[in-house]
Amino acid sequence: MRTLKIMALALGGALLLQACQFGGPQVSQEQYDQLLQEYDDLRASAETTRSEYAEQAAAIDNILQQLSQISGRTVSLRTNLETGGTVQLTQVRQIEDSIDEIKGKLAKLDALSKRNAELQKIVSSLKTVIAEKESEIADLKAEIRAKDVTINLQQDTIAAQHGTIRTQSATISAQQEDLRRALQLQAQTLYQAGADFEQLGDETPEVGRRRDKAKVKDFATQMYQKAIFYYKKAAETGYPEAAYRITQVEEKMAR
Repeated sequence: MRTLKIMALALGGALLLQACQFGGPQVSQEQYDQLLQEYDDLRASAETTRSEYAEQAAAIDNILQQLSQISGRTVSLRTNLETGGTVQLTQVRQIEDSIDEIKGKLAKLDALSKRNAELQKIVSSLKTVIAEKESEIADLKAEIRAKDVTINLQQDTIAAQHGTIRTQSATISAQQEDLRRALQLQAQTLYQAGADFEQLGDETPEVGRRRDKAKVKDFATQMYQKAIFYYKKAAETGYPEAAYRITQVEEKMAR
């Protein structure tokens, strides 16, 4: 918003200067020079503001990339921990160092956000994300410490359990694939039901009498409503094409 105001003022100054140069209201040389200086100052301010916004956007993008990397590293460590792998506290501390680095960058943005409401919202959201990450890291550290207490006694047991874990993982993967296929089939079935009801609504006969027309329209509406119902169920189950059909049926009902 501030950039737009500065650009508007700069444009107004430019137009006023042109008016002075080409037959507009006459001003003294001193006034003309003052207007010219004000125009140059406004243009420089606009360039500075654009540059500041570009730097802020780059800083936010960099923070988001770092948060994404931290999330990936955290998930990797937690997965390793939960599957019986060895996780060192030094690995977690590296993530904490990255979080501290982000907090430093965020502090600079926070100082700038006092004069930019939109930036303030972004900074506030990023602070919330960082707080959640810190809590997640604290939990992870506590789990690692608890596991380190008994890790030496459990090494033999872990070695014996590796085969079982692999078998369980394979079983879980197979179950997940079966579930995915079942959901896909269910979504297709629901979508087809919606298509069938839509077709029934489309194929209502043309009639001449007003009363019959009203009955036919009512019947078509009922069919379209059922079609929308099943399309919605299909969309909820993971059939994205259903959302488009819902819009098409709603347009038919509005005719």
